[in-house]
Amino acid sequence: MLASHVPDPVARDGDGLAPSLRAAGVDSAVADHVKRLRDRLRAARYGPRGLGDAAELAAEIQQVLRVLGAEGQGTPRRPHAAATMALLAIVMGGALHAAPLLVQSIAQTPSAEALFEAGALRAAADSFAARAARDPREAAHWYNLGATLYRAGADGKATAAWTLAARLAPRDAAIRRALRLLPPQDPLTEQLLEVGWATPAEWAIVGSVAWGVFWLAVALGSRRRLILGLIAGIAVTSGILGVMEWRRRDRPVVVVTAESAPVRAAPYGGASAAATIPAGGALLAGRSYGPWREVQRADGIHGWVLEGEIAGL
Repeated sequence: MLASHVPDPVARDGDGLAPSLRAAGVDSAVADHVKRLRDRLRAARYGPRGLGDAAELAAEIQQVLRVLGAEGQGTPRRPHAAATMALLAIVMGGALHAAPLLVQSIAQTPSAEALFEAGALRAAADSFAARAARDPREAAHWYNLGATLYRAGADGKATAAWTLAARLAPRDAAIRRALRLLPPQDPLTEQLLEVGWATPAEWAIVGSVAWGVFWLAVALGSRRRLILGLIAGIAVTSGILGVMEWRRRDRPVVVVTAESAPVRAAPYGGASAAATIPAGGALLAGRSYGPWREVQRADGIHGWVLEGEIAGL
């Protein structure tokens, strides 16, 4: 299959595999994942540890090969909208309203959706994450990444991705519905992950428009104090809510992405753990020390966690 995409055996064998696959029209994130998968296969077969979990590796290889085979045909493979909706409904527990966000991304590149359909969730997550990195202001990318991670059982990472999506599109019903699938672990996590009704920029626009209308009404000689007071109230309230939302988002919030993260008294593995935060729990991050990050919370939890066990918002 790789030879059909990259005829040159030298490029196919070395680090040039991913660039060669990209040149052949394969999605960038999928190409990188194929290279990593090939290296994992070689390490499993020829490395000192032997095959390891051969069944899992073989299943992932078959899934990715099916996607490459579809891309190797004359036209790109695009999942049918109904199939995409049905698959996402499985992930979302019947939330069919999530389909429009996924369809929005289908129009850009089919590979991530094809991987999702094939069940190659690790590769699909890589592809959706690459899209989010290229266009971090697009809520659909974070939503789709969260849906893939949720289906893969990575609840902490899914919570982080869906929270980022909610910050970009706070009134989107599908995103709100998705977050309800992963309820906060505790009241403090709920407070730290709370997303308001609008973004700070949206509140600023509402406040600016109301303020402009207020002064325009004054300039035109309006005598209706009730209306003027209402407009001024909208402007002031929008400003206050915008500042509150901005301050809420400006906090250094991190989400636990590991199954559980022990909060240790000092930044080394042998230190005692004062608490353990489950996946999806939220904390406030402080200074870094090597691979460790200082965290704290209003309930008295204070200590150090590994950077690899958390994700920032």
